[in-house]
Amino acid sequence: MRSLQSRLGLSLSISITALFVLLGFLLSQVLRNTAEGVMETRLTHDAEALLGAIEFNAEGSVRFAYDHIGPIYHRPFSGHYYVVRIGGREFRSRSLWDEGLALPAALPVEGLRVEAVGPQNQRLLVIAHDYQKQNQRISIAVAEDLTALDADIRTFQRRYAAIAAGVLFVLLIAQMLLIRHGLKPLKRLRREIAELERGERQTLDERAPAEVAPLVSELNRLLHTLQQRLQRSRNSLGNLAHALKAPLTLIHQQAERPALDSHPDVRKELLARTGIIRDLIERELKRARVAGAAAPGHNLDLETETADLIVSLKAIYRNKNLAFRLDLPEGAVCPMDREDLMELLGNLLDNACKWARTTVALTVQPGDAWMFRVEDDGRGAPTEQLTRLTQRGTRLDEQTEGHGLGLSIVQDIVASYGGDIRFSRSSTLKGFCAEVMLPLGAQRVR
Repeated sequence: MRSLQSRLGLSLSISITALFVLLGFLLSQVLRNTAEGVMETRLTHDAEALLGAIEFNAEGSVRFAYDHIGPIYHRPFSGHYYVVRIGGREFRSRSLWDEGLALPAALPVEGLRVEAVGPQNQRLLVIAHDYQKQNQRISIAVAEDLTALDADIRTFQRRYAAIAAGVLFVLLIAQMLLIRHGLKPLKRLRREIAELERGERQTLDERAPAEVAPLVSELNRLLHTLQQRLQRSRNSLGNLAHALKAPLTLIHQQAERPALDSHPDVRKELLARTGIIRDLIERELKRARVAGAAAPGHNLDLETETADLIVSLKAIYRNKNLAFRLDLPEGAVCPMDREDLMELLGNLLDNACKWARTTVALTVQPGDAWMFRVEDDGRGAPTEQLTRLTQRGTRLDEQTEGHGLGLSIVQDIVASYGGDIRFSRSSTLKGFCAEVMLPLGAQRVR
């Protein structure tokens, strides 16, 4: 059970239910003890009345005045019974009929309180005492049926269970609503994190409960640190590239000097080496601009950015007079770093323009996984090269003309977003087709 709401709800439900059960048990015990206490007091009074009904004459003979005893002790099996022992004689209530009460031969001085089985299997509460009257030892036991008390206790328990169930239901509903209300800040935080991932916000709202406020502050600090590191990395590599370009340009100029006309091999080697270094610098600069999926808070207008990119490509390949077919979702906002998107689409479209004869097509389909497809009507790539390009971990030859450095940068961007890239032959334009799948989240429209 990973839900805090479910954990809290279950634990509180168990606690409240256990509390009601325990309360019901305690109330039943208190009622029983109270009722039996009252019953015990009444039986003690009846025993004292029985003691008063015993009379001794001058010769010491015993006379028991039955008419001093309540009528309930005369009705057969009424549930009220007594037994009086004086010397070797025993007097029983008429309610016992021919039954007796099982009592010990000698009773303790402080008396005896026991439960026993009486006539017709009645459960009896028996109170017994030893008394002294005119130097005679008298044992009196009085009993009362507990059946009516047990029935009253069961009736109380049933009513309590019904009332407790209703109250428990109301409390559980109220508890569920209170838990939901109490966890609203966490749901808001989860929603803000989703918005952050989609690029709809830059930071999290720090007006959070005290328990999670430190976490929110640390996340915001981490986001700020990541943005700073990314920017510093890009700036540092840009500065390094600019610092290296001047010496490379100077070396290139030196290689073109007439003094090296007599050494064509040296000139060729210098130009080749400086070209390799320039390509390496350009490649690493492009890769450094890849922010990847870890850079939150970015949103860009897909139509606007793509339109600007198409204008630039038309200017670069104006001699081809290419036609661009665009299938873009209207009003969609792409949750992706702008530099990454420009590198991704720029390299794919540039590669398509380089080999296209008349037409280049771009298709974008948003969803949980965004699909970017770029096609051209050129001669395409050989089947064996397509197979090699789609093999995981294969490095493209960045010095080969055609599908080289640009597609390598594309693969780096796709890998940074945890996506997938496939190369094939276009089914519509019959040329090269590159299809990229990036898990960017569901479509959002302005």
